[in-house]
Formats: sequence, structure tokens, C-alpha cells
Amino acid sequence: MIKLGIIGLGHMGGYHANVSNNLSGVQLTAIADPSEKNLEKVKGAHVIKTSDYKEWIDLVDGVIIAVPTGMHHAIAADCIKRGKHVLLEKPLTDNLADANALVQLAQEYKTALHVGHIERFNGAIQELKKIIHEPLLIECYRMGPFVPRVAGDSVVLDLMIHDIDLVLNIVNSPLVSLAAQGTKVYSPSCDIATVQMKFENGTVASIVSSRASQVKKRSMAVHQKNEYLHLDFTTQDISIHRHASSSIQVGTDQLKYRQEGSVEHVFVYKDNPLKLEVEHFIKSIQSGTDLVNPDQDVRALEITFEIERLLGLR
Repeated sequence: MIKLGIIGLGHMGGYHANVSNNLSGVQLTAIADPSEKNLEKVKGAHVIKTSDYKEWIDLVDGVIIAVPTGMHHAIAADCIKRGKHVLLEKPLTDNLADANALVQLAQEYKTALHVGHIERFNGAIQELKKIIHEPLLIECYRMGPFVPRVAGDSVVLDLMIHDIDLVLNIVNSPLVSLAAQGTKVYSPSCDIATVQMKFENGTVASIVSSRASQVKKRSMAVHQKNEYLHLDFTTQDISIHRHASSSIQVGTDQLKYRQEGSVEHVFVYKDNPLKLEVEHFIKSIQSGTDLVNPDQDVRALEITFEIERLLGLR
């Protein structure tokens, strides 16, 4: 039985508490948050509830940290030094120096340091990676209405980092050029951003993120030589479109374009990505393997910060 503690019971922390309370082999032992209202999200006399995690940190094997980004480094570093495994909500930290310091600390103390990139555990992404080969163009759209609680981070650090992480993992080739445009709408930072990436193998990626849109959209499209793959993150659906033929018909008073093709819908085993993320964290603790993934976690953060620099935010 792995004993877990959760630090921060806000939006994501509340979800983590619900998931952890229903996992076999896991005991949600304690939670910490300065807000009494947030602490009340978790019911049960068996769970220790405090404003300060230091009151119970020695009673748990690992912690899930879901606090504001600026607090990540200090709290995660303290927990790692106490020998505790850490699942840290994304982004890892708000600067590269702190990110590298946490990775080195986790390696030194031989503890897990996982970052909450939830889309890695989306069933559709797992299936998509099986059918991608030599992608020519990748298009990502992640947008929705503005939420005040995320105003402290730019849309790049808040939303786009998910797609940056996925594209890097899918393409697996050195990045050779990067361009970005953005604007602010509701926050003092950046609320709409578009990024173009080109990789050494020739793949081009276009990423659009917005938190100033009236429609919520989470999708990825992959163009390959003989097929077009479309993924909807929300429904976890994948469709494969293949072009067969096209023709132009000229009539006496009109011009018609006709295109024929096929659409294949891929079976995706659908599960709660957050549950799978926490399960992966627990298995890592139990097995002592896959404790830290600095190449993927730090690289995604590095490019995220470079985009923010191009947008004049750093």
C-alpha cells in the first residue's frame, strides 16, 4: 500500500484527490491547503487535513503537488530531500535553473519526479503514436474561454506546453527553427499564441493556443504522404482519412468539384488520463524504475521558455 499526500487542493488538486481515493494499492493519507473550503473537498476521518504539509510529510511515501507554479521548486525540493516521491503538476517550474536543480536532486535522492503532462496518458495519443510514420505536418489546436485562476501563467506555459511536449515526443528529431506570435486579451501576459516549428527531419508543426475563445477545442491533425490523421483529445477519437480520387465536372452553368476517399475510425481504449497518470506514478514508486525523465520534461520546458522569450515575456 502506497501512502500518498496531496499538497494543494485547488482545481487540479481536487481531481487528484478524487482519483487517489479510488485507486487500489493507494491510501490517501493526508492533504494540505491553506483554505478550509478546499480541505473539505476530501471527506473521511481517516485523511489528515492541515494547512502545512510538513505536519504529515513523514507519514507518506509520495506526494502530489498542485500549487501555483512559483511555489513548485521550494516545495518539491523539500519533499525530495525528505526522501519522498513527487508528482508535480505541470509546468515543472517557472525557470530552467530550478527545473534542472529538481531533476538533479531527484536523481541524487533516487526518488521519482514526475510532471503532470496528462495528455501523455490520453488513450488516443497512445494509439496515434502507433500509426504515425514520417509526419509531414502536425497541427495542434488547444483553446477555450478565459479562466482567471490561470492568469499568472502565459497561455504558452498554461496550455501550449501540452502540445509542445507531445510534438517533441512524436517527431523525435532536433528542432531547427522556431517562430512565434501572440497577444494579450484578458491577462497582463499572453492569451493567444501561434507557433511554427521545423525539425531536422523535415517535419513542420503549427501550434495554436488560446484562452480567449468562446469554443473549447482540443485537437491534433497529422498529415502524412498518403493519409490524414485527426485526433480529438476531448472524446479520445481518431479518424484516418485517405484520398482516393478527385475530378472536376463542367456543366452549362456550374463547376463542380468531386472528391472520393475513405474514412477509418480507430478503436481507442478510453480511460481517465488522470487516473492513468497517477497509476504510472504509483507503479514507478513500487518498481523503482522510470523515476525521472529529464530529456522529455526539461526539453519541453526549455522550448516553452524560448517561445515566451520570442513573445517578449522573458
